[in-house]
Amino acid sequence: MIDRNDVIAVFSLPNQNVLVFHSLEFIFRILPICLLLCALMPGTGFSGILLLGSLLLYWMAEPSLIWLLLAVLFVNYMLAWWIGCCERKGLRRFFLALSVLCDFGLLFGFKCAAFPFWKENGAMPLGISFYIFRAVSYVADVYTGQSSPELSPFKLAVYLYMFPVMASGPITRYGQISVQLEKNMSLSNLEKGLRLFITGLASKVLIADRIGILWHEIQVIGFESISTPLAWMGAFAYTLMLYFDFSGYSLMAVGVGRMLGLTLPENFHYPYAARSFTQFWRRWHITLGAWFRDYVYIPLGGSRKGRARTCLNLLAVWLFTGIWHGNGWNYLLWGLLLWLLLTAEKLFLSRWLEKHRILSRLYMLILVPVTWIVFAITDLKELAVYFTRLFPIFGVAQGTVNGGDYIKYGKMFWLLFLFGWLFSQPWMERWYQRTKQNLLWSVSLLVVFWICIYYLVNTASNPFLYFSF
Repeated sequence: MIDRNDVIAVFSLPNQNVLVFHSLEFIFRILPICLLLCALMPGTGFSGILLLGSLLLYWMAEPSLIWLLLAVLFVNYMLAWWIGCCERKGLRRFFLALSVLCDFGLLFGFKCAAFPFWKENGAMPLGISFYIFRAVSYVADVYTGQSSPELSPFKLAVYLYMFPVMASGPITRYGQISVQLEKNMSLSNLEKGLRLFITGLASKVLIADRIGILWHEIQVIGFESISTPLAWMGAFAYTLMLYFDFSGYSLMAVGVGRMLGLTLPENFHYPYAARSFTQFWRRWHITLGAWFRDYVYIPLGGSRKGRARTCLNLLAVWLFTGIWHGNGWNYLLWGLLLWLLLTAEKLFLSRWLEKHRILSRLYMLILVPVTWIVFAITDLKELAVYFTRLFPIFGVAQGTVNGGDYIKYGKMFWLLFLFGWLFSQPWMERWYQRTKQNLLWSVSLLVVFWICIYYLVNTASNPFLYFSF
């Protein structure tokens, strides 16, 4: 007999674990229930149950902000409909501008409210950066004629808020999803989705969370007390942690979508194998990069109006990217740093990098961790201290340094660094594709899954880093 208190506990509010893919609650309770209900629904009811389930999960996670989803849906549904019905170009442009103003006004309003000078420790609404970008792309595609205005607000709501992409993407386009909202669940899709989900779960739990311990230890020690080798180890640890954390989430999201019969776009394609930042940002967070390219860079003129204008367009994109990622000054600094590197590559450096395979690898090996350190440390004073440890020639931070600290942590984490490097390279994927039908792979994935569950039960797991953006 079901106990009333158990039912209340399941729907206790708020409870963000319902949208955290690596939580035991999602894996053993939420996901099986969602899959079962969607499988039992007839074809026309599939999108309805997907929408109701997604809204219920969001309500369980952030009950006080369900109005926000309804407001974004109403505004973008109406404005896209008016754009589709209106024949006057000036009025259509006005409705598009109004949509962008409403969406980004809402987004940056929350970001300003969370800005350290305005509100201490302010938190962003869950997933707002991602569903706002989906909403803007939908209205923009209606304006350009790439999509027709959706007559059903329920179908539009599924696109904006379906739970596999609710919290941290990938950032899908309406045209990619609208044609898939018919029931397409199958045993084949379930198997493929489970493989992707387990791979993403292992990336998060077995690599990102474990190597993240080193970054946490360095923060506890204090940047002023670490040696230069340990500072570089910390930079590499954060570099791997961020990649396996976010790519792991994206794989899980794609896997959940595939189980439901939805094909979601790839979000990472071995960025650490790139030989330039231009290549890197075509492989890292691919859907975000494509969004900025199609809705910011190209409308500003792209690279069609001369070098000076190209540099200004890139500056706009990377300042916007920095602001999108966070509300600290370090994110603006990070965006400016990447703009400088990408501009240099576009003007002259890329030709040199293409000719020198080894030097281009060293270039990325050194500068990628440096850019991620700027991204990671929000306090500019602490960031300056860390740079004095990375590059002692620029100054000496105050504090007592343990010169042999890197030996201790090297012995503890060398295996994780090795696995992190191995699994961030594309040849591992090629090997998997050739052997994935082997029964041994299926058994191995099952073993890996239960190892992940063991760690989730017995150790603390970090939240997804991109949940805060």
